[in-house]
Amino acid sequence: VQIVGFKGHHISEVVKVLPHYVKDFKKFVENHYIFTNEGSGLTVDYYFSRFDEVMAKLDPEYVKQHGIFFTDSNLSRFALWFAKYHFPGNINENYIVFDPAGGSGNLISSWRGKLKHKIISELQPDLLQTIERRMKVDPWHIETGFTIIPKTSENKGLNFLDKNAAEYLSELQTELQLKNIQLNKPLAFLLNPPYKNTDENQKVREDKESNYVIDESILQLTGEDAGKERYLAFLGQILNICAEQVRLFPGVQPVVMIFTPTSWLIPRPTYKPFREQWDKHFSFHSGFLITSNEFFELKGTWPLAFTIWSYNYNADGNKNIPALHDLTGLKKHQLRVAWNLDDVELNFQLNGLLQDAKIVKLDNSKGDIRELLPLIMRKENLERQPRNNLYRNLKAEEKSQKIVSGFPLNDERHVKRNQPFGFALGNFVGFMDDNTPLRTFQDTCERFSNKPNRIWLQLRPAFIDVNLTKVQSGSADKYGYCAYDLPSAKATCTWFAITKALNGRYPIWVNQYDIWPPNIKPELENYWQALCFAFVLAENRCVVTKFEKDNPVPGAPEVYVDNPLCPTNKESFYCTTLVDTIDSMDKNNVARLLAENIKELYRYWNLNYCKGQVLENVGLNNEPYFKYFNYPDFLTPYSGLIQIKKYAEQEGLHDLLTRFAEISKDTKKVKDEIYRLLVDEFKYFE
Repeated sequence: VQIVGFKGHHISEVVKVLPHYVKDFKKFVENHYIFTNEGSGLTVDYYFSRFDEVMAKLDPEYVKQHGIFFTDSNLSRFALWFAKYHFPGNINENYIVFDPAGGSGNLISSWRGKLKHKIISELQPDLLQTIERRMKVDPWHIETGFTIIPKTSENKGLNFLDKNAAEYLSELQTELQLKNIQLNKPLAFLLNPPYKNTDENQKVREDKESNYVIDESILQLTGEDAGKERYLAFLGQILNICAEQVRLFPGVQPVVMIFTPTSWLIPRPTYKPFREQWDKHFSFHSGFLITSNEFFELKGTWPLAFTIWSYNYNADGNKNIPALHDLTGLKKHQLRVAWNLDDVELNFQLNGLLQDAKIVKLDNSKGDIRELLPLIMRKENLERQPRNNLYRNLKAEEKSQKIVSGFPLNDERHVKRNQPFGFALGNFVGFMDDNTPLRTFQDTCERFSNKPNRIWLQLRPAFIDVNLTKVQSGSADKYGYCAYDLPSAKATCTWFAITKALNGRYPIWVNQYDIWPPNIKPELENYWQALCFAFVLAENRCVVTKFEKDNPVPGAPEVYVDNPLCPTNKESFYCTTLVDTIDSMDKNNVARLLAENIKELYRYWNLNYCKGQVLENVGLNNEPYFKYFNYPDFLTPYSGLIQIKKYAEQEGLHDLLTRFAEISKDTKKVKDEIYRLLVDEFKYFE
């Protein structure tokens, strides 16, 4: 016996039951309920509504592998109020409501309208039994009727995905005919499907009986990759079933009311082919957005949509641009309302939430930040600057070689990484995420240089990755883009500044979007670029180092890496390309003040510490850009900000640290100004 409560989880001693008494014991337990106090709200339905919490505690891996995120009971009621309020037709009289992923029954049992009939199904027999008991103690559902498919007495579930639409509908009809009910009324799908990507450890899925078979008819709609998203497989089967019902009963118009992530609504590139098929069959009606982990016990914060669709076949495709009420700021406690109020009062309370919400259109019309990148010559053709990755495929002649990657010889990634990175004899240097140098050869766009005359930025296109962007002396191991002249600097530095300024401060609904270009006002363009350049100057992770010769293999040349963002090195990319834009600003401009403070730090560093020389054995020998080499670690007048700061921290140099503290304050001012321009002046999210 297990007891789960707020104060812990306790397991009793073993309760021994003789095998021939197991059924009797089970029956005894299932027919003895805790006394409920209806007046306090501790009803039978309340206990059932929290069944999912018990499951998540008892077997969290089971819940994870099945992608089960049980619908919060109050959110269920709100979604159904929304559906009832917006529903395109008389759902009580003219539809059969069907939830093929019933879970613990929170969603389907929350409908308080006088539905003529409802169908509930589930893959897991234990969950079906829970739903049935829940429905049988509720007068609403006893009065209006419901069907559990398959019968709980069969002790099996019904997989929604392993049959084609005709077979599945046939099973439903067989069960309904026992109650003299026909499927000649349109289905109204009402569900919160599993959100599980099945591209993972198959053995774990098998252990938890979550290794579902998906019928080929579904995969033909979704494609193999998109079909790995279980909720999309559910959508594919729903489409097929609706089309089959319309074929059997011409004129019916099924409806879909469903909770999903927003990826397929925008849609993300993976889901675009499926959306084209979906839009031929359905017209968008209405919906809303909430935040995932506010209402579901899961890790991660992302937008969750509840959308309503009507079947409306159009071979040319319906022009669907989902426009949803943005309720991502909604908190759990705001839905703790008296749901037994009459419709007039309830509508008054809940419509207030909708009236205060913005309408968000989910589509790709905002564009892609990569559109800003200028054209570059690649193999005698002009094309948009592509991203550079330092990982690659193993060549046939390398299969017998021990060292093929460009990592330093003692870097364990030579063994740990199955895929090669860079080249062992490379004459240019890129950098891993931790700033370990990596040898490579020239790329197809000839962007590499051994002079400090360009910068490299790791730039991710999606909002969910904005915390991963960085600026380095050489190409990142992945998502590398180069600023090699002023136009490319404007594009890449704008992209970088947006990621940092909006990190942790963008609306939840953009979570599944690619970053789009801002509509910069012409009169603010120079100011914007000055802010971006100054911000990159302050926030870069550039270093001065050298990749020693004959490392990792004999014959590898020595490569010196200088700092392209040093404001006192006249040959640096900053001085040759970026500084004029900043210097064109007023002396009290925040971008210019930040740049001047950084330049002054470099002057002070050289005058008081380096004195024009190279300092050796400075205590940075364990840093990734030095630790794999045999020469003494060193600092120069042009070393990277992160190197000088690290040295100052280790040596306790308060004069330098005070200057870094001032630069940090100025950097925040610039970052906040970038955010203000984006949101207030350029209306980035409107």
